[in-house]
Amino acid sequence: MSEVFEAKLRKIGNSLGIIVPSNIIEELNFHIGDVVHVVIPPTKNIKRNKLLLSLAGIDKNKIPFKREKKDRY
Repeated sequence: MSEVFEAKLRKIGNSLGIIVPSNIIEELNFHIGDVVHVVIPPTKNIKRNKLLLSLAGIDKNKIPFKREKKDRY
């Protein structure tokens, strides 16, 4: 299940972070230390979009990954 919500970036030490609303945390049964996947939508910044596509592994221009040894997963 996915939840979409708006969050404002906040300064946390030397980093930026977001606050996840408590109702979402409770509904999804999140706990401290859980890994949460965050999706950042593309913008008009072409350089940033290319970086996001590259990091997410969905860049259509990249050569598909092939294993050297077919007996391994």
